[in-house]
Amino acid sequence: MARVKPQRQGIHIDMTPMSDLAWLLLTFFILTTEFRPPDILNIDTPSSISSKEMKDVGTMKISIPENGKYYFSMEEEKYRVPLLNAMGEKYNISFNAKEQNEFKKISEFGVPIQQLKQYLSFTESQREKLEKSGGIPGIPSDSLRPQIVEWVFEARKLAEQNNDSLELKIKGDQNVKYERIKNLLDRLQDRNLNKFKLITVYNAGK
Repeated sequence: MARVKPQRQGIHIDMTPMSDLAWLLLTFFILTTEFRPPDILNIDTPSSISSKEMKDVGTMKISIPENGKYYFSMEEEKYRVPLLNAMGEKYNISFNAKEQNEFKKISEFGVPIQQLKQYLSFTESQREKLEKSGGIPGIPSDSLRPQIVEWVFEARKLAEQNNDSLELKIKGDQNVKYERIKNLLDRLQDRNLNKFKLITVYNAGK
């Protein structure tokens, strides 16, 4: 008598729970991700043969567009408000909770600290119009009290107090006058701030 082979049945895996989990994770990341604010400056950086990417965390940045004005940004968000308060204390200027919250949102700024309260009261569109019209004066860099360097100095001091470190990046337009770059480097050296990285565009050795 022939032996009857049992019919094989394929393994069935219900993927519904997995797809539900995937959608839950996707929803979570969409709701919790904080997107980096867009840069307000249009800077054409010089090229180099270095392909090393620079990090955005643990850094601060000085930007110099073609007009030679200085802008500052604290890219490490946890230090933005403490840095604002430290600079405010240095210049006897107090910032309320609304101004502190607004400072956390801006990507970079280019006004003296004496004008910062007014700048923070503007809407994003008003700031953009001010930038396009050339109404942003830039952060002062005179030799007597260079505010642009004081932002860097106070930021590094703040990080050291928390057993941390902040890396300085300098992003300059390739058409900016050499004197503006030299002036910045001189002011940094006056405060023994000699470590920084220049932001360039990779040019594959051309």
